[in-house]
Amino acid sequence: MLTRSRPYSPYGSRLGILLFLLPGIGAYTLLMLYPTLLSLYYSVLDWQGGPVRDAPFVGTDNFRELFHDRYLPMALWNNARVLFLGWAFQLPMALLLAFTLSRLSRGSQVYRFLFFIPVILPIATLALMWRFIFSGNQYGLLNNALTDIGREEWIRPWLSADGIVQWTTSFPQVWQFIAFFMVIFLAAIAGIPEEYYEAASIDGANALRQLKDITLPGIKPVYISAMILSLNGALGAYIYPLLMTQGGPLHRSETLISYSLYLLWTKRVWGYGSAVAVLSFILSVIVATLIWKLGRREDQVLAR
Repeated sequence: MLTRSRPYSPYGSRLGILLFLLPGIGAYTLLMLYPTLLSLYYSVLDWQGGPVRDAPFVGTDNFRELFHDRYLPMALWNNARVLFLGWAFQLPMALLLAFTLSRLSRGSQVYRFLFFIPVILPIATLALMWRFIFSGNQYGLLNNALTDIGREEWIRPWLSADGIVQWTTSFPQVWQFIAFFMVIFLAAIAGIPEEYYEAASIDGANALRQLKDITLPGIKPVYISAMILSLNGALGAYIYPLLMTQGGPLHRSETLISYSLYLLWTKRVWGYGSAVAVLSFILSVIVATLIWKLGRREDQVLAR
């Protein structure tokens, strides 16, 4: 008797796929989706403590108040600053390191481990380390080093001067995760056939030309994904300004999330603080969608 065979799938049965996805879906729902929906619910309430059920519904009033908050533009600019550093410094540096390590024949594993150490260290520990480095008192390592080399004119109050503190709290957030993106790019570069590089070397292309004409086009989808990850990291940044300056001076170094935490736990305006957090989520979705669509449009143009 002939039996009807199921169509072959290289990924296994649907039930098996579902069973493997369930833990990830459950964790995402519990840790990401549920808190997001909860924040959205709180953002339409005038909740300032006490039982949530007693908080009056105010609709979009909290979101309209965002346009009149004098501290919110500063927080947005600080998030934009982290994003700028991420796209202009973090990702190019990660790509350069990944390309260099992929060309090394010996010692690359040691360098990968050394570069990856900041990623595995606790963020709170690194934030305190950078606070000691930029401190303006007698314990400030940077100012002491400038004094030792006779450059006292370069000494600055790195954590309290407006126009400087925004950069000193943004740079460590970008620096820490360079190696994270480096590992991602290394995995993508491994998928590029070595014959491409050999042919380019025969034609006389130097390393920079190979990076530009072979590596970057070969990992373009991965690079776009890295840009979206960097965007999410920039909009979710808060630990460094929180631990280095507590958002000061006068909220000058706040990011959207650190400002939201200030509103939630210091001012106790839970509804409005949730609206600020929701704004961060909405901006992340909008910009990530634009990046993805622009990448797809460019691919369609090239395909023609």
